[in-house]
Amino acid sequence: MQTFGLKTSYLFSPQLLGKYPQIATEFSSALIGNDKECSQIYAPEIDWYLSNSNASDEIKLENIHRFLQTRLSIFDNAPYKEYSLNVPNTLAIIGNDNELTQDFIKEAKDFQCTLILPSSISHISGQLGDFKAILHSGEEIGFAQATLFIQDDNLPKFLGIVSAGDFGSAKDILELLSSRVGTYTYKTTTLYNSHICQYHQRRPDSNGEGYCHKCVNVCPTFGVTKNDSLMELNFSQLDCMGCGGCIATCPTGALDFASFSIEVMIEALRYYQDTTILLIPEIFLDTLKDIALPSHISPLIIPREKFPSEVHFLSMLQESNHSMIFYSPIISRPSFEAIKLVNDIYEAICGTKAIFVAQDNQVLQTLWDKPTTLPHYSYTPSPKEPRRKHFAERLRYLVKDNDFGRVESGASGEMIRYGKIHIDESKCTLCNSCVGACNVDCLTANSKEFALQYNPSLCTTCGYCIPSCPEDALRLELSGIELNPSWFETHTLAKDELFECVECGKPFATKKSIEKIKAVIAPHFLGDSAKLRTIECCSDCKVKIMFENI
Repeated sequence: MQTFGLKTSYLFSPQLLGKYPQIATEFSSALIGNDKECSQIYAPEIDWYLSNSNASDEIKLENIHRFLQTRLSIFDNAPYKEYSLNVPNTLAIIGNDNELTQDFIKEAKDFQCTLILPSSISHISGQLGDFKAILHSGEEIGFAQATLFIQDDNLPKFLGIVSAGDFGSAKDILELLSSRVGTYTYKTTTLYNSHICQYHQRRPDSNGEGYCHKCVNVCPTFGVTKNDSLMELNFSQLDCMGCGGCIATCPTGALDFASFSIEVMIEALRYYQDTTILLIPEIFLDTLKDIALPSHISPLIIPREKFPSEVHFLSMLQESNHSMIFYSPIISRPSFEAIKLVNDIYEAICGTKAIFVAQDNQVLQTLWDKPTTLPHYSYTPSPKEPRRKHFAERLRYLVKDNDFGRVESGASGEMIRYGKIHIDESKCTLCNSCVGACNVDCLTANSKEFALQYNPSLCTTCGYCIPSCPEDALRLELSGIELNPSWFETHTLAKDELFECVECGKPFATKKSIEKIKAVIAPHFLGDSAKLRTIECCSDCKVKIMFENI
């Protein structure tokens, strides 16, 4: 089997093809290629590019090689699995018994249909291929898929339950439902690291919810849901539509896109150095027919449209050392905020826009000459490196030793937030409750200097440390990013000295903590010198004094 296969009527010279020995133009099977029948992994972008590019043969072959290497990066590094389940042809029609539902049942000849009156349903549970409707009477009705002829905001979030109002005709509905009957296969879409998740098994906020559940807020299906009783996220790879919106809004990188993870992206971008990237979600390739691609444009095809975050965009800009164009008729709110943030950064540092957005062909045609050269920087994050650290390392390179002012968090600050923690040092006793609350290491305890330290570039502004402080000494400011070296440095927020036991001289606490305890307890010990002295004693001497005064 060949690694790369290229079948085309377009003739490349043997000299050019000789530069890419992995690419075979004559083959019976290939790992990746543009022939559906002969390729294990189909790359439709190759034929699309050859049909629309005005580039020379040399540049065309360079870009085809980039397409193939990107697909290979996904094949080698994307840690997704394939799953399958059996979907029978049972179909529930949820609606009233009227002409509309009866006509639909007549057209659904290939399905075993059951009409269920909405008023009779207590609740519906299950998944594609195995749903159950529990009726008020106690009866259970099983079905594989369902069509709704009523208004319901939640049920269509299940894969396998569709709303008739979202389709133009009964034929369109039945074609979709029929495509799932039999053996239905699906893949892992999201990767989850609970250790840096800022919802997982954390204390709820004052509303009984978690401090961060943006992924749940943006999910249009039941792909990710939350359980506020257990404080755990639940993922359904089956119900997930794979749009990637949750990936873009995750501040820590606890979520990653299985089919285009950070590792996959970094590997693919190695082939895009010194290029102008045209970023295109694969699902929108068909909307770009009969366009004239200039020779300096190098398309980068990504699986879906909503997952790019500020880290993805900044990585593409730095690795390619050019500003870029993002074509997508749909842009998620998190990606929109990420684009604005990155553009604001480049405007402040380089005096130029970095990401040009086109949501239709007409706008795209006006952007070909907009991109310019930008500073090049290549960086490989460590495995499972938190997103803010990755972003900070890239941003640090742009800032260097300069001060470019401050940029806001984004359009709303709700999806992508940056800011700083402030402390009232007079209140802080260095109990380190805030350090224990922080799971991204922006707050740390320096045991050698007896200091509480903070790195603003790593902070996700989740706010979990604020109520964790028993002294109410912390305050969060959503002030954006400061484009100066200090932003990336570790600062001392509070510092203290060790307090030595008045009996044995052993250090056992900080001076501030002892002063705090004395201020609270001393009034209750007035007239009892022994008890007052125990406040300033270590645990061993405390017991000794108490026994001496029995």
